[in-house]
Amino acid sequence: MKFSFKSKQDINQTIDISVPSKDIEAQVLVKLKAAQKASKLKGFRKGKAPIDVVTSIYGPEIRQDVLWDLASKTFTKLAQEKQLKIVSRPNLIPEKIEEGKDAKFKATFEVYPEISITKINKINYINYLCEITDNDLEKTISNLQKRLSKWKSSDQPSEDGDQLKINFVGKIDGEEFEGGTADDFQVEIGSKSMIEGFEDGLLGLQKDDQKTLELKFPDDYGKSELAGKPVCFEIKVNEVLSPEYPDLDEEFFKSTGIETNDYETFKKEIKSKLEDDLVNIINGKTKQSLFDALLESNHFEVPSAMIDTEVTNMMHDTARRMGMDPKDIKEDLFPKETFIEEATKRVKVGVLLNKVIEDKELKPDPEKVREIIEERAKNYKDPEQVINYFYSDDEQLRNIESISLEEQVIDALKEEAKAKDESITYEDCVSGTYG
Repeated sequence: MKFSFKSKQDINQTIDISVPSKDIEAQVLVKLKAAQKASKLKGFRKGKAPIDVVTSIYGPEIRQDVLWDLASKTFTKLAQEKQLKIVSRPNLIPEKIEEGKDAKFKATFEVYPEISITKINKINYINYLCEITDNDLEKTISNLQKRLSKWKSSDQPSEDGDQLKINFVGKIDGEEFEGGTADDFQVEIGSKSMIEGFEDGLLGLQKDDQKTLELKFPDDYGKSELAGKPVCFEIKVNEVLSPEYPDLDEEFFKSTGIETNDYETFKKEIKSKLEDDLVNIINGKTKQSLFDALLESNHFEVPSAMIDTEVTNMMHDTARRMGMDPKDIKEDLFPKETFIEEATKRVKVGVLLNKVIEDKELKPDPEKVREIIEERAKNYKDPEQVINYFYSDDEQLRNIESISLEEQVIDALKEEAKAKDESITYEDCVSGTYG
């Protein structure tokens, strides 16, 4: 057997495999005898057909099965001896197969990347800072009012925050396109749910008004056949709806989950919740900046098999968020190419984090594991019962330990990497448009 390992950094590897003729013939004979014993051939009693007759009928198929089985087993044995971290099934290519001679195969496969991480103290990342201002708080409360408001028909020109029911027909080069037409479609001005310019183009319109919008699909639009193309939308307004905000009273406070009749107390409770959420958002942005810096400093290839697996996971997650059964996924609805870039990034980050864990010999910290479990349990009616559940379920506990380990890696990276503080507004932070 010839093992031609290219280099530790090369994820595509090759092994030349030789299967001894004596092993092949021995296995073929065993299987032929088994086939003879089970044979029901015309003109012979069950199991009594001569071996040469059985060989002429079943021999070629049996020999082929034996060849691939022995080649696979030989590959597996060699991979174990060489301690190869294989991430894909080998592609066995026959190079020489002659009866009575050793069989020659070439096995091509992918291995887990062997990497060395750039010195962490040379990595620079952004440490995001953000505070909630009184204006942010007032805007949040206004949004809560809007979410719980009643919508009434208005005969006034539409404003930011109004909803419009419209009919529209979209055309590209004068031709209508699939998905570009709708009747009585409801859109909120300022929601950013439509392509850029669409909602702004609805400002100042009233019932029965008609307008043509000359726009352009974004270059990164989800449907590649529309991306970057100029589009014309012919619009007719059926109705303008304005929000009727509820009063800031005890009933409203209760509808948001806060039991109080005092506005100042309500504001404090809302601010406390926003601050809790903000901590998680800021930590997430800082962590992503750290990961991005780690990726920029370490360039390596990852096996396509690992990327394919991550693409599938992302497709399934997307389907679940849309309330779909992952089994019903169709390629035209979730094109794989839309996930590949992010999937590749995730796989690479995973490889880097695993390397840090290996280099620093990190293990899940029981105290941090307990801290994460208690944090998750505190929102339940009986936190102690939830804590006991996590510790009694091996799978759930392993998941928490993985989360703990990632946090330990992040803490280790932050200790060595160089941080640059950068302040951002609350609106930019929660909108996801910054960083």
